[in-house]
Amino acid sequence: MIRPRTSGDLAACAVIAEVVHDADGYPSFLGESTFGEFVAPDDELGSWVATLDGKIVGQVVLRPRSAPGSVTLAALELEVPSEQLGFVARLLVAPSARRRGLGRQLLAHVVDEAHERHLVAVLDVVVRDAAAIALYDSCRWRRLGGHTMVLRSGATLDVVVYSEP
Repeated sequence: MIRPRTSGDLAACAVIAEVVHDADGYPSFLGESTFGEFVAPDDELGSWVATLDGKIVGQVVLRPRSAPGSVTLAALELEVPSEQLGFVARLLVAPSARRRGLGRQLLAHVVDEAHERHLVAVLDVVVRDAAAIALYDSCRWRRLGGHTMVLRSGATLDVVVYSEP
């Protein structure tokens, strides 16, 4: 089941983020944020959780922006103003709940939510997140291109930008 995330869900989502980080290395960077702050960005347009047997096992967030290079690339490639983009973010599924289609369900749900807001769903993903890229490719998301993101620390991450199928 997918439902809107509530403030009471945040601790469970933060635990999932930490477990996913330990298993997969996602998120690739937190900066000075905690996992709790990561799962609930202050600019979210909406957020949803996936539950299995009453337990939260995943989440996804819709945001108005992402890395500046991703916003610029998506707006140019899709020929839409950046205000018409809805960035899929913080897509997490607990490793113990994977291989059940929850990631696909969360993606489909957030695309529907973006459409209700008259937004085009897009996302960006770090190239080394192979499992996430395999999911987006298998869901027929369209690769728009890539760029290199420079973090405040000076480290760089290669990113691929996708648009909804």
